[in-house]
Amino acid sequence: MSYRPNLLLIMCDQLRADVLGCYGDSLVQTPNIDRLASQGVCFNHAYSETPVCVPARHGLLSGLYPFQLGLVENCPLSAEITHPLPEMIRQQGYTTLAIGKMHFSPPRRHYGFDRMILSEEIPSHIQDDDFLQFLQANGFADVIEPHGVRSDHYYEPQVSPLPEEFHTTAWTAAQTCEAIRKNRNRPFFVFTSFIKPHPPFDPCKPYDTLYHPEQIPTPIRVEGERTTNDYLIDVQNDYKVNGVDKMTPAQEARIRAAYYGSVTQIDAQIGSIFRTLEECGLVEDTLVIFTSDHGEMLGDHYAYGKRTFYEASARIPLIVSQPGTLPMGERRGQLTILQDIYATLLTASGGKVPESSCGFDLQQAISDSGATLRDEIYGEIGRGPAAKMMLRWGDFKYVYHVNGGAEALFHLGDDPDELQNIAVDHQDLCSEARKRMVRHYADHAFTEVLDGAELLRLPKQSHTPHGYLDQRPIWPLTVVKN
Repeated sequence: MSYRPNLLLIMCDQLRADVLGCYGDSLVQTPNIDRLASQGVCFNHAYSETPVCVPARHGLLSGLYPFQLGLVENCPLSAEITHPLPEMIRQQGYTTLAIGKMHFSPPRRHYGFDRMILSEEIPSHIQDDDFLQFLQANGFADVIEPHGVRSDHYYEPQVSPLPEEFHTTAWTAAQTCEAIRKNRNRPFFVFTSFIKPHPPFDPCKPYDTLYHPEQIPTPIRVEGERTTNDYLIDVQNDYKVNGVDKMTPAQEARIRAAYYGSVTQIDAQIGSIFRTLEECGLVEDTLVIFTSDHGEMLGDHYAYGKRTFYEASARIPLIVSQPGTLPMGERRGQLTILQDIYATLLTASGGKVPESSCGFDLQQAISDSGATLRDEIYGEIGRGPAAKMMLRWGDFKYVYHVNGGAEALFHLGDDPDELQNIAVDHQDLCSEARKRMVRHYADHAFTEVLDGAELLRLPKQSHTPHGYLDQRPIWPLTVVKN
């Protein structure tokens, strides 16, 4: 049998690429992730096609476009995943483990994982969540929102009530280290998924004061800018922030400082995983991929959350490393998506990528910086007036909003911050982008965004504010009382 590496996939939740040192940030401390980049290949143009948790994760898991599973929002699947990644890898003789947040429904739907060790964001039953049981067993039964207080405190900077070693970030890393040690003598696939830096932003001490608000760069936006055409941004701002226009610069700086602290806390725990690989002598025998399911707007363009195609939301980090086998300290400019991780890991395990998959083995681009994986990326999210689609090609990004048919065109080479919508001046490019979208969605039978030979257009409407979403925990009701 030919050589097959161990496989370690590390995913963060809601981590935007540009807050990492290896992606150009000079403030946020991420030495361990930066070290991984120095020992591998960074992809500069990786995207989450449907930038929200459930579609992004299931797109990676299945190797399919999320809309092929009925996923354009956080909702149940409408189609079965026929070739799930962990099952395909397990068939190659690997031990497969899921650690941390998976966001499956039901939570322990294993998809081929031999074992699932879960810490979910909003668990409904304590029996489904290993981290909650860990807290209960260690005297923290009174902490019913261990990932931060949500509802009307969703974007309020917080300090975790848990000591660092009991935080979900440390627990997820510790479980990963234990899995590596236990399986060091047989091929393993470990999918480690951190809940953070998803809000609430609740870093432990000392990460809560690591970044001073006066250090924090202000959000990227044009004075007076409002994203009134982006229905989903208005929805998110309403039920998660509820007053983005009323925030003071000091409040925004504190939110960013807490987010940065969460990122550095994750980086420290990722360092412990890398040390375990070193102690076990597995660094050169393990293919490591680091990524995120989507980004976080952090006030850019007067938006918080994800669910939009601005770079802060849709662009993600993607690092592939295996010292001694792959190039080190190099960068690639190909357009890449989460489904490419599916193809890369499956191929590395010795498996064959199904013809139905839209993913490409990243080894092609790693071996040849000039190799073309794809010429364009499509993205789609939302339904009804909230629906919007993206086409990314060359230096351009085009976004079409079903709500009123609004459109945006950005030249990222000249305007990386997406501050100048040049659609009005380039209607020829916009028209061609719409035609390409129609062909793509018609070819894949995604007809809900089409109106005959045109993209669907609905009369423009505004979001009606409803206020904060009730996200109070319900899992305590499932604890058996003695």
